[in-house]
Amino acid sequence: MKNNMAKWIILAVAAVVLISAVIYLLAVNFGTTNVRQATEGDHDDIKVAAVGDSITYGLSVNNWSENAYPHQLADLLGEEYWVMNYGANNYAAMHSADFPYTDTQEYQDSLEFNPDIAVIMLGTNDSKDINWQGTEQFREEYTALIDSYIDNNPETEIYLATPPKAFNDASRPGDINNENIDDIAAVIKDVSAGKNTELIDINQLSEENEQWFEMDGIHPDAEGAQNIAEAVYQHIAE
Repeated sequence: MKNNMAKWIILAVAAVVLISAVIYLLAVNFGTTNVRQATEGDHDDIKVAAVGDSITYGLSVNNWSENAYPHQLADLLGEEYWVMNYGANNYAAMHSADFPYTDTQEYQDSLEFNPDIAVIMLGTNDSKDINWQGTEQFREEYTALIDSYIDNNPETEIYLATPPKAFNDASRPGDINNENIDDIAAVIKDVSAGKNTELIDINQLSEENEQWFEMDGIHPDAEGAQNIAEAVYQHIAE
């Protein structure tokens, strides 16, 4: 009897773990429609749009409503700022990618928000082998995305953030590829210099800080999100 009960307990635990893993993989690999948190704000506040993928959204971070990087940024900036989280899980900068950010409601909403400041941190999902076609294609399509924010409102201050380092083993074709992320970061730096935007080098910031990331090596934990938020804050508050 005891053996049978122990067996059922093990099976139940395994089922819960499996279901949780499936939900997580669906969220990461197939995109989701996200419910964003808006800080309380009004039209007199400085509006900040945090544009990005699941790293911006805060996928898998504990206590999401407080610890996702845009929410920590809102706390740092204070009451005169209105920060919106426009992170979309699994989406990429390139329009030729499997999940282009420009196809999302988050993209449309971020333009309609008409931000005073747009912090754009994309590129991680572009690094996947299924999406990556080399630096020149990334440069062209990434530049087109940035231009859409400039064209929407030439007064918007653009802050381009390089994607964090990836600490996964990238053993599967659909995985994030850190070698490609290094190339992506270099392109973003060039684009930022060419367009005279602010550059926030999260790639360099995270280089020696694997402990800031969840077990998947991709998504920041609360501490990692805090360090990203502080880096963005320092640039905005200069």
